[in-house]
Amino acid sequence: MSPSVSQSPAVLSSGADPSQNRQSTVSLFGEPLHDTWLSAAVICLMMLTMLALFRFPVKRIFANVEVNYNEGWNAYRADMVAKGVRLYGQPPQGFGTATAYPPISFHLISWLGSTNTYVVAGRLVSLLSLVAAGILIGLIVRKAGGSQSAAIFSFLLYELGIVLLRADRVGMYDPQLLGEALSIAGLYFYVRDPDSKRLLCISALFFCLGGFTKHNLLALPAAVAIALVFRSWKAFTTWAAAMVVSAGLLTAATMLVDGRYFFAHLLGGGGGRTYSFMMAWSQFHRYVEKFQTLLVIATAWSIRSIRSRPLFVAAFILSHGLAFLLGGGYGVDLNIFFDGFAITVILCGLALSDVSSALVALRPGGLNPTAAMMFGLFFISIMIFVPGQLKRDRAQVRALPAREKEFQSAVAFLKAHPGPALCESHLLCYEAGKPFEFEPFSVRDQMMTGKIHEADVLQLLKTHHFQTVEVALGSDEEDLSDAELRASLSNNQKDPEKMRRFSANFMNELLNDYQLSERTSDMAVFSAE
Repeated sequence: MSPSVSQSPAVLSSGADPSQNRQSTVSLFGEPLHDTWLSAAVICLMMLTMLALFRFPVKRIFANVEVNYNEGWNAYRADMVAKGVRLYGQPPQGFGTATAYPPISFHLISWLGSTNTYVVAGRLVSLLSLVAAGILIGLIVRKAGGSQSAAIFSFLLYELGIVLLRADRVGMYDPQLLGEALSIAGLYFYVRDPDSKRLLCISALFFCLGGFTKHNLLALPAAVAIALVFRSWKAFTTWAAAMVVSAGLLTAATMLVDGRYFFAHLLGGGGGRTYSFMMAWSQFHRYVEKFQTLLVIATAWSIRSIRSRPLFVAAFILSHGLAFLLGGGYGVDLNIFFDGFAITVILCGLALSDVSSALVALRPGGLNPTAAMMFGLFFISIMIFVPGQLKRDRAQVRALPAREKEFQSAVAFLKAHPGPALCESHLLCYEAGKPFEFEPFSVRDQMMTGKIHEADVLQLLKTHHFQTVEVALGSDEEDLSDAELRASLSNNQKDPEKMRRFSANFMNELLNDYQLSERTSDMAVFSAE
């Protein structure tokens, strides 16, 4: 670590004589008292903005609506654990029903919730994980030599950035943010004291817990491994041994409790995802477009500090490189950049402190520039996107009661129709008490890779194996008449913007053999009757 870690933040920020520093630095943010008001104003403004952006996601946590396609899928897995059904007890089979995630989140939610509360419990855990990850980022910045104001700024910057990058992930039942919090905790315990054997072992444990929550969280432990190789082979051996032991014990426990086909499920039953380089570039472009100012600062700081701070530089490169490579996979979302954004925020916090210290050293009597730079970064990188997001949130708050009624009506319709159901909204089928037999996203992907034959899928419709089928509607289909909707659903899907989780042939077979029986603003339910 850099020698600056052991220096007092007050000395770093003022550059003044220690005796003068003791007299003038009594503020909360470790700055001269006359500079505190500006830092406090920026921090308060960011806090108010965060509360405003969190208002709708927190309200939505307790609403009986589906936030994202993954919520019902995760609820089915938590329910399996609660009922003693092994997640990986059988080889992957059927139509996309493999458990393609590691088990920790499912066990946690099954312990915290019940059949009727798994989704709410999962949403609360996800929200708390987001806050915990932000706190850990602030602690990392502070421990790595950043000022207290830079650490608080980093916490708020991370929270705001995640909301603006993927607003639907805040307060949504999915293991991603829980895994992020565990992985960032592993980085924190390493940064806290890289020479402590105890903390190295704790760091390794948290990295493994993160990996057994979401298995694509590889960048941060890889960066720590690289840093340790250059720092101390003895420390690397300790940390690596702890990683091997932790991963081995977790693997053994998983196979013992959840089944021996763990790796077969994790690899998707042997079927790889379809991949598009252009999709990877498109995802990366959307991410960079949102945070280009922060990324420019982090890149410049990385180039300057490649020798003094190899840990953070390696984490910055690896997290973004891995996200870019994985971003081209079919169905991969922008949450793949959460690791990269966390490191970007850490680097910006450290750059903020470093630049501020250098400027204060040049002009010891001047106003501390930390708050001014915080203000500039906040308005250039974050505030420009806030009004649009708040406008969308207000519209969703007004629509929430109607969405709840529509969802409950669709659940009641499925309950009233006996027999298996196929739902694009897994939460709909879960709440209707229907068994999980068909996962549209995975089936579409495996059809594209040739693992599943489309004829076998169409046969399920021809024989009316599913008595009811629910299809998600696009935002442009909400106000269409029934005839116009049928024409839209029968689209050939040659336009990438018109692709669905169900193939064009599937949709045509559905329209021919089933009747449109129930319709809401965002879904259509077909029945075999």
